[in-house]
Amino acid sequence: MIRPLYRTGLNLACALLLTVSVTACGSENTAKNGTAASPGSGNSGGAAKAPVKISYLTFRVGTHASAKMEEEQIKQFNAKYGNEVEVVVEEIPSDAAYVDKIKILAASGDVPDVVMGKDGINDVLIKGNLATPFNEYLDKDPEWKAAIGEDALASNTRDGKIWSISDQKQNIGYFYNKEMFEKAGIKPAETWDEFMSNNEKLKAAGFVPLALMTGENAWTSNLILAAMIGTNGDNGKAFMNTLHPTNFNTPEMIQALNMMKELLEKYSTKDALGAGYANAANAFSQGKAAMIANGPWMIGDFSDPTKSAEGFDKKVGVAAYPNNSLISTYEVGYMIGAKTPETRDAAEKFIKFKTGLEGQTIALEYGNVMPVSSEVQPSDALKEKYPIMVESITVAQKTQLHYRTLDSIVFPNVTDAWKNLYPKLVAGKATAEEIAQELTDIAAKNK
Repeated sequence: MIRPLYRTGLNLACALLLTVSVTACGSENTAKNGTAASPGSGNSGGAAKAPVKISYLTFRVGTHASAKMEEEQIKQFNAKYGNEVEVVVEEIPSDAAYVDKIKILAASGDVPDVVMGKDGINDVLIKGNLATPFNEYLDKDPEWKAAIGEDALASNTRDGKIWSISDQKQNIGYFYNKEMFEKAGIKPAETWDEFMSNNEKLKAAGFVPLALMTGENAWTSNLILAAMIGTNGDNGKAFMNTLHPTNFNTPEMIQALNMMKELLEKYSTKDALGAGYANAANAFSQGKAAMIANGPWMIGDFSDPTKSAEGFDKKVGVAAYPNNSLISTYEVGYMIGAKTPETRDAAEKFIKFKTGLEGQTIALEYGNVMPVSSEVQPSDALKEKYPIMVESITVAQKTQLHYRTLDSIVFPNVTDAWKNLYPKLVAGKATAEEIAQELTDIAAKNK
């Protein structure tokens, strides 16, 4: 852009050289208006168009297992597209705080331009007409569409509209402390009877068996609950693969709730009731519990000196759930909440980077996140640094029974209810049957 200091010189040049005057004076006018010169004008010094600003809230900050991944993705996006799109990032301290804030913003109709649709946020935005589907963007970009894959796209499609783009495939079993297992004389369970027996043997050996939690979305507890339901016959598997179930009064749910009650009463940490994810993660990483249900994104924590003791990563193994089963689903991923055509296009560009092959590679290398594309493979350096990542992939490939997480199938208000229902169950204020009925009543409110 031509600076005011040189305008006197420019005006003199315009007076002396008529030919140059048209180009130079026109160039100054272009700079003032912020519009690029037209092709063939002879000007190469016009001002670049200011980048489009988009808002983005993220919970992947601080000590979050995916904080490094998030930081690197934004860094590389800025290096590549910073002159086109300016991502205005607001950091939110936890997953639960993020979900609460987005729901509050959605109530006023003012969501960020890019939204992670986790924990029922996708339903809130779709019902509130606050999101833009990706169909037209994907149809114009077959390479991006192929990088996501049909299965991942189908998982986030409603009535033919693709509302969000998944950024990862979740293959979730559980991690266990090999040293504790050896001292207790056990191995990963192949049946649920053996799983319960392992808990008793770990307790007898002086260890707390499980890092559970009932606060927030009861994540680590509900992964095990999902596994109990999903492996309980054809009906259980069907339930755990059904979007928005409305009837929780099933034998599979009631049996699983009774088992979870026993786990919380006898085999978890003292703070499990009301504990958040950070409490459960810390219990396992600090050697205070023998098992935690969680995904491969946690692997980096095991060698992080701020989270685990030195050498702890060598003690960790990974296992599938009983009945050779595994939670296998696609993350809801990113949604466009932008309101104008310009910000929607900018949001799409940011989401495409994060979910395309580049973003998936960054997520794998910096966050141990399973990519949705088979084209993205772990580097030799990653395999050497995190051999348990390779073990996780091997375990996933061997499993035959798959089902989804509860968070990915139930209505948002059901997800919100667990933190209140589990304490009632454990305290004996409600039976498993009564909890199942409460869940059914809560789901019915969405009709």
